[in-house]
Amino acid sequence: MQIQIFGVIVLVLGLLSLNLNYHWAIYFLVLCCLFACSSAIAFPAIGGLTILPANLFLLFFALRAFNIGGGAALWRPVAPGSPGFPLLCLCVFAVVGGLFLPRAMAGATYVYAINRGAIDPNAPDLQPLGPVSGNLTQSIYFIGEVLVYCCMAVFLSKKNSYKHFANAILLVAALNVIAAIIDIGSSSVGINVLGVIKTASYTLHDGEEVGGMRRIAGTFAEASAFSGFTLLLFAFSANLWLFGYRPRITGMLTFASGVLLALSTSATAYVGFAVYLVVLLLGRCGRITPRSESRKLRLCAVVICVGIMALLYAIVFRPSLLESLGDFFNDAVLNKVDSASGIERGAWNRQALVNLVETFGFGVGIGSSRTSSFILVLLSNLGIVGTMLFGVFICKCTVSPIPAQGPMLDRVVCYASRQTMLAILVSASISGTVFDLGPCFYMFAAAAGMLSSSIRRVAPVGGVDGPGNRSSLEKAQPSRPGVLVGYTRAPATPRLDAPKHESRIPAWPHRG
Repeated sequence: MQIQIFGVIVLVLGLLSLNLNYHWAIYFLVLCCLFACSSAIAFPAIGGLTILPANLFLLFFALRAFNIGGGAALWRPVAPGSPGFPLLCLCVFAVVGGLFLPRAMAGATYVYAINRGAIDPNAPDLQPLGPVSGNLTQSIYFIGEVLVYCCMAVFLSKKNSYKHFANAILLVAALNVIAAIIDIGSSSVGINVLGVIKTASYTLHDGEEVGGMRRIAGTFAEASAFSGFTLLLFAFSANLWLFGYRPRITGMLTFASGVLLALSTSATAYVGFAVYLVVLLLGRCGRITPRSESRKLRLCAVVICVGIMALLYAIVFRPSLLESLGDFFNDAVLNKVDSASGIERGAWNRQALVNLVETFGFGVGIGSSRTSSFILVLLSNLGIVGTMLFGVFICKCTVSPIPAQGPMLDRVVCYASRQTMLAILVSASISGTVFDLGPCFYMFAAAAGMLSSSIRRVAPVGGVDGPGNRSSLEKAQPSRPGVLVGYTRAPATPRLDAPKHESRIPAWPHRG
């Protein structure tokens, strides 16, 4: 075992999170998610297995949540009747299936498996179904992410927690933009500045070009992972901008993230961005604040007009530029299927459907095979039952009504989190190879689903810009003092968490 520099940093952040206010734990975990290609602890003797910063910090994240509410509070988000109960059922089903199915159906079908015990652990090879290291690692990742969901739900039961969560995501969005700018600038002078933080045992794709343009990887191993992370940041900041939450900051981050998606040269970015714009248009943000609907339509009109004007300019004044862009788009998207990578991923997807049929719908077990689409990962790894459980969990998080009696800022962040979950699923459905969606997805799931199942105190004063600040929605229309526009006051109900002064150091056994 080798403790890397990021391991020391995470240990320091973990100790700080146990001694500081609870919201710092949220900031630190979200920050760790940005360094998804950095190793905190390495195990060279186990095929180069690495523990990422977010996985290591989860230990302190769970301790801090336990200190706040104890075991009962951690159990409540996945208790029967809660939005997280299908997730708990799926976790039990996936872990048991990952241990049992590869052995019970050994040799029944062929899978594209990645095994750390192989000569080249990064090269998937068609082999008979059997136990592989992926069964263990993916099961551990999933258990950890269920724990992230439970802990995040505990934190979100505290006052002002949704505000801190939103600010943490915006901070990471800004850091992601800065990292991309450093990546672009350093590559132009032939220096890989961000290479020093990419210490995980992944195959790196730095310096690759498509159509003469360098691919942006940022702090990630490849452009596809960077674009998927940037897409979720774009979705979150864009929805906050629609509701007028810190409009200057969210507007700039939305614009910068959109530009980075356009420059990333990733098919995941282009297809995912186009599909998510449709999701954004179909979103019913008007149920939170009616003014956001008109703002969304104006935004779409501006984007369409700018696109048409840019196209007309290229046709009339720069036809050579239009031809170059057409060649680039063909190389990045249209010809992707005919490339070596596209042919390989197509074979993965075909074999995934074969796996589903040859295992009679039970699947080959979590981590047994990889595909090129998260939907096929669900079907081939978890089978029909697992896919249905995951679908029920998504519906409970994204479809259940957002309570009108909740504080306005909480409702706004809840809606933005639901949209971000859909953006992550869109990106994963295009290029997701394994079941692991990352801690961010389950943090957004907690923010999206737990508000509808919690009894929260109505905020008497304050808009979506924070206490004492009126949002653009409130400034645009007159309102009575202390009452938000479009907001119906409901009788105040007691919060789940008692307003007592919390301890800074974990104390065991937990009392109350």
